Amino acid sequence: MNAEMNRDLPTVSVAVQSLVKEFGLVRVTLALAGLAVSPGRRARVWDQDLPDHLRRDIGLWPVPPTRNYWDL
Repeated sequence: MNAEMNRDLPTVSVAVQSLVKEFGLVRVTLALAGLAVSPGRRARVWDQDLPDHLRRDIGLWPVPPTRNYWDL
């Protein structure tokens, strides 16, 4: 089930009623319960994820080069 914003529905209760009418009470209840229980998704940005030219643009130092495996 894909959620799309629909400006034709004036309130949340009308929107939920139309979802129940279209998909059924069980599917809508399970979808809402799944959203309520699932943890929020946050993207993790690591220092090494940004290339050096972007880091330079936002005022960060470039990532120092790592050691080569043959130097170990």
